[in-house]
Amino acid sequence: MKNLRKLIGAAVIASTAFTCTPKSNPETPEEKDGTVAVTGVAVTRANLELTVGQGFRLGARVSPKNATNPRVTWSSDKESVATVGKEDGQVQAVAAGSAVITVTTVDGGFTATCPVTVKGGTTPEPPTPTPTDPGAPAAYGAVPTEGQLSWQRQELLMFYHYGQATFSGWDGENPTCNGKTWSESLLLQNYKPKTIDADQWVKTARDNGFGEIIITAKHHDGFCLWDNPESTTDVANPDCSNHTDVLQALRDACNKYGVNMGIYLSPWDRMIEVSGKSTAEYETMYKRALKDLMTRYAPVVEMWFDGNHAGNFDWTAVNRVVLDANPQCVIFSNGGPGCRWVGNEAGVAGETDWATLDIAGRGLTPSNLPGNYEAYLGSGDKGAASWCPAESDFSIQQIGDHNGWFYGANDSRKTAKDLMDLYYKSVGRNSVFLMNVPPSDRGVIDAKEVKVIEAFTKMREAVFATNLADGATATATAVRGDNPDKYGPAKMLDGNYDSYFATNDDVKAVDIEFELAGSKTFNRVMLQEYIPLGQRVESFEIQVRSGGSWKSWGDGAKTTIGHKRIILGSSVTADAVKVRIKSALACPVLSGFALYNDTVSGL
Repeated sequence: MKNLRKLIGAAVIASTAFTCTPKSNPETPEEKDGTVAVTGVAVTRANLELTVGQGFRLGARVSPKNATNPRVTWSSDKESVATVGKEDGQVQAVAAGSAVITVTTVDGGFTATCPVTVKGGTTPEPPTPTPTDPGAPAAYGAVPTEGQLSWQRQELLMFYHYGQATFSGWDGENPTCNGKTWSESLLLQNYKPKTIDADQWVKTARDNGFGEIIITAKHHDGFCLWDNPESTTDVANPDCSNHTDVLQALRDACNKYGVNMGIYLSPWDRMIEVSGKSTAEYETMYKRALKDLMTRYAPVVEMWFDGNHAGNFDWTAVNRVVLDANPQCVIFSNGGPGCRWVGNEAGVAGETDWATLDIAGRGLTPSNLPGNYEAYLGSGDKGAASWCPAESDFSIQQIGDHNGWFYGANDSRKTAKDLMDLYYKSVGRNSVFLMNVPPSDRGVIDAKEVKVIEAFTKMREAVFATNLADGATATATAVRGDNPDKYGPAKMLDGNYDSYFATNDDVKAVDIEFELAGSKTFNRVMLQEYIPLGQRVESFEIQVRSGGSWKSWGDGAKTTIGHKRIILGSSVTADAVKVRIKSALACPVLSGFALYNDTVSGL
């Protein structure tokens, strides 16, 4: 049976093979060296019919069967109709028409052919190329540390000026304390709280959206709210009427309510001035006191070095004391290094506000503010080497045209509208909002302050309750890697801080259009850059489409964006908004877009 199957198979192959006459006829198939030469070749199909898109593998029969080198190659005379694999004879129909497939032996060059007819069918569309992902944009220039990023994302910070000045009204600024020569005994006598409700202080902050509090552990007068190992002018002194460790009470309340804690330690100290200590001696004492604060009340997220009469310390060494204990602590001073004073005590950042600052080039330290500091601290320095964003500080209390840093029962209070205005001019300009709320001489935040803060909270919540860009669709004139799924403008709408729109590295100007879910009425536009990759945008414009035509909105071109920019403008009803990034230091990387309608603040 085995031999019969072989004979039948051979007969079938012989009957279907199409044979071509050999190019030459060797005298004998077997050469003298023992090799067996090829004498001919045949294709195993006489012809082939396919439709577009089909494939078929042809076979070849080389004669004689025992040829030493039976290898063949394949070719097509019309690859626009049918292609063939050079080594394997795999035919692929490409388009309607006729072609001839040729097989050629490597040994002797014998050939055979097979006509191919390709019929009808639709020529398949070429596959859509998979977008090439260039990867995430590289960070540009200076970028925030983890601590700086967390600090700025809090946006709302609360300051507590509290101490003997709460009761005496003398904070060390003037040369005498209400006409009396200041001394340790006078400061201890002045400090006379009956209660200190630190729990109420921190809960007030937490309930109103403030993520951090800062306490004056020691102001310029030299009085300390904790048991300072380097001073006896503190709450631990036996002659002090209340020994509450205020910092520990705040640390406990911050832990309870999930609020971050910062510390203010004034370098200027009236008690040191009368002590006869040298600057070098005081610096040693100051660093030891600072180390005690940084370790005893950790974690400390911000360290506040007031620049008023700061003195000629080795500030690099002082900063190291802070960072050794709290590596992600943001250090505030005239020039950082963690964050900078905004240059005024009105709570107002510049319309242009770079988070970068040329600290070294300007020669900035807590004790040195050369030149027109209000201008450069308010605006920062474009593309500078240090990431040092602005912190906008002010007090809720007012004495004439000056802040009331310590509590005054008769001081005027800012209104909720005032606070909303300052929010727009700080957080809305890439800064943070640091509001001093001085606890009263009764050891609580006064009801007058609480009422204003709560009204501000309600106003803020009303303004930002509804994002009118929800449901919008977004397109852009350029998308990084032509990959909208990964870097498209819809990322600006998804509410995820860590997803962002980006362009290719060489594209620094782009239009981003948001088609709204119907006509919307708004007067605020919010934008955010993804600052973990740096601050980039230096010029942009908002346009709105109303009645089928586009027009500029928000008083024309703006400069910086940064962590957050809120553009105020007149109320408009539009069905689309366009963000035109006109120039950037590197490819734009934007993480947020929103529209709001402020009908409650009157601003």
